[in-house]
Amino acid sequence: MPIMAHSPLGGEGSTVLRNPTVQRIAASRGESPAAVALSWAMRSGAVITIPESGSVAHVRENHVREDAAGLTLRLDPDELRQLDQAFLT
Repeated sequence: MPIMAHSPLGGEGSTVLRNPTVQRIAASRGESPAAVALSWAMRSGAVITIPESGSVAHVRENHVREDAAGLTLRLDPDELRQLDQAFLT
C-alpha cells in the first residue's frame, strides 16, 4: 500500500527547502529545492505526494515547475544517500 504525503515539503515554516543538503543538490543540478525534495520523496514509487499551497499562484507554480521537475528529476545514488542522511538519521 502506498504512503500518501500531503504537504510533503513540510508546509509553511518548514526547514526542508532550506536544508543545506537540499540546497546544495538543487544548485548543482540547476533545479529548485522543491524539485529535489519531491524527487527524493517519490524515489521508491511507494509514496504519493500531494504538494499543498495557500495561493492559486503557488499551485500553478508547483504544477508547472516543481511538481513536473520532481517527476522527471532522477537523483543519483550518492545524492539519495546524502538526503537520507540529512533527514532519516
